[in-house]
Amino acid sequence: MIAGSTAKEARKLEKRLTSRSKARRGWQRRLAFAVSAALSELIVRMIEISVALAVTLIAFVPVLLYRFAVRLPAGKPLFAKRAVFGRLGKPLTLLTFDGLSDGMATLPWFLELFTGRLALAGTAIREWQPSAPAPEQGYISMVKPGIISLWSIRQSSRIAHEGREATEWEYIFSKHPVYDFLLILRALPAMLFSESQAASSEIFELLGLKIDNMTMSDAIRMMQQALAEKRQSAIFFVNPDCLNQSVTDRDYREALTSADHILPDGIGLVIAGKLLGTPLLENINGTDMLPFLCTMAAAEKFSIFLLGGKPGRAEMTGDAIAQNYGVTIAGAMHGYFDHEKESNAVIEAINSSKASILLVAFGAPLQEKWIVRHRAVLRPTILMGVGGLFDFYSGNIQRAPRWMREIGLEWVYRIMQEPGRMWKRYVVGNPLFLYRVMKWKVLGRSLNSDTYGT
Repeated sequence: MIAGSTAKEARKLEKRLTSRSKARRGWQRRLAFAVSAALSELIVRMIEISVALAVTLIAFVPVLLYRFAVRLPAGKPLFAKRAVFGRLGKPLTLLTFDGLSDGMATLPWFLELFTGRLALAGTAIREWQPSAPAPEQGYISMVKPGIISLWSIRQSSRIAHEGREATEWEYIFSKHPVYDFLLILRALPAMLFSESQAASSEIFELLGLKIDNMTMSDAIRMMQQALAEKRQSAIFFVNPDCLNQSVTDRDYREALTSADHILPDGIGLVIAGKLLGTPLLENINGTDMLPFLCTMAAAEKFSIFLLGGKPGRAEMTGDAIAQNYGVTIAGAMHGYFDHEKESNAVIEAINSSKASILLVAFGAPLQEKWIVRHRAVLRPTILMGVGGLFDFYSGNIQRAPRWMREIGLEWVYRIMQEPGRMWKRYVVGNPLFLYRVMKWKVLGRSLNSDTYGT
């Protein structure tokens, strides 16, 4: 009995000491977390104040003095007021330089870093509305707005396809001092693509081609309407390499001009739009579009046929998108067949599948020429050339990280992956494209496209 009682008491003592040890460890963890959070906040504030001092001395004060000298004698105001949402959804009045473009106009905002009413990196600044914000905006409003935001960066590179709220939520769940620091670094190159002064037009004319200037959601609605009306539409994408080829390949150019819609693909088109003063609304490419297209197709019960790529790639892509988006895959077939002798059999398989959407991945310009040549006998409503899309969605080729796409460096990643095949397209092709764009701008847009060759 004594031995049993002693053992029982020992277990009680062990339990008590263990609980104390756990409580002590829990207290220590909470203290360590609090100290770490305080240090992180202190470092962030030091960075913000340092940036505010630098911008104030280098940019704000010189611009302010110049505008004092120019605008005051003319009786013009120095500043304009802008009402925005502050932290916790409260109204905040910001000063901007009156009459200047966005980059220079918002220099006074850096003074708000001293007050702490704005952060250097935070959620996007939103215009004030007296009505109560939507419920989904409630938590977003709890985070301090920032001069730099993930939304503004993606808007600059025209890849904010998910929409503002989804992007803001992504930022909130990723928010961390290190993440904010990297966000600030990404903002610097993204500023090169920013364009807010020129008005966008529905058509972006470049090198003699009429390119649709729309958002990703607009493009999906356009295809949804065509599908509902059973109105066949050929949809092609053009990037700088495609446009270079269109200058020298007349058959390819004719195929492009016969399309119902041409969509802009790549940061090169964004830069061209800025150079020409006709900014693109969004950089729309097939790889970014596919999830939105599949989601719409699944909801509306439209099926997809995948044609192209090496043997097995189309099937792997079909399995991946069917699993991820619930879309029906009517069929899949590789592109390694004799296009002169076997196209009729391939077309019969496509038509027999009763697919509503046909994605052709032969690569430009072969896919566009094939679609145009056989359009009259193809029954799917949407006929789309998608280039190397199957390589990405089959997992054969990894796409560039999102941060590289945000700063317009996806092409660098592609060179790193396939230097032998891609270096000429980008290292030679990109400067050639920009040369042709400038030539197009200088010589006049009414001239024949052949003028813009080398």
